[in-house]
Amino acid sequence: MKKLDQWNGVAFLIISGIICWGSTRLPYGNVHNPGPGFLPFWLGVVMGLLSIALLIKTTFQTERVKMIRELFAKKIRWGKVFYVLAGLILYAFLMDYLGFLLITFLFIAFLTRFIDPQSWKKVIGWALVGSVGSYLIFEVWMKLRLPKGFFGI
Repeated sequence: MKKLDQWNGVAFLIISGIICWGSTRLPYGNVHNPGPGFLPFWLGVVMGLLSIALLIKTTFQTERVKMIRELFAKKIRWGKVFYVLAGLILYAFLMDYLGFLLITFLFIAFLTRFIDPQSWKKVIGWALVGSVGSYLIFEVWMKLRLPKGFFGI
């Protein structure tokens, strides 16, 4: 695993160099008026720095194998994973029928009550805050058209 991470660090360092080199062929602009080469150049720099950090971390870290063993030794609750996936699938399929606001409220309530059990007061509170908050962000502030459902909300 250590070798693989080191090779990934080298590969991403090379890719970030190519991105930086390629972005120099585009007009850079300046900080106040960036050109098309500004963002790719700085993304390449950040990617290069992260690649170097990965290389340093994997080269000098010895407890990584122990950490991975401990991770797989923990018991994964596959039932809850299945319920979350089933909830997400139902969320996607019922969005057009029930509307964004109602299905988001029901989904957040499902997650807070059955996946990580909370009191009904907290369930309803978080579901209201999450659904109304996301509705305000997407529908009102960003002016995106969300599905209304058969209730028209």
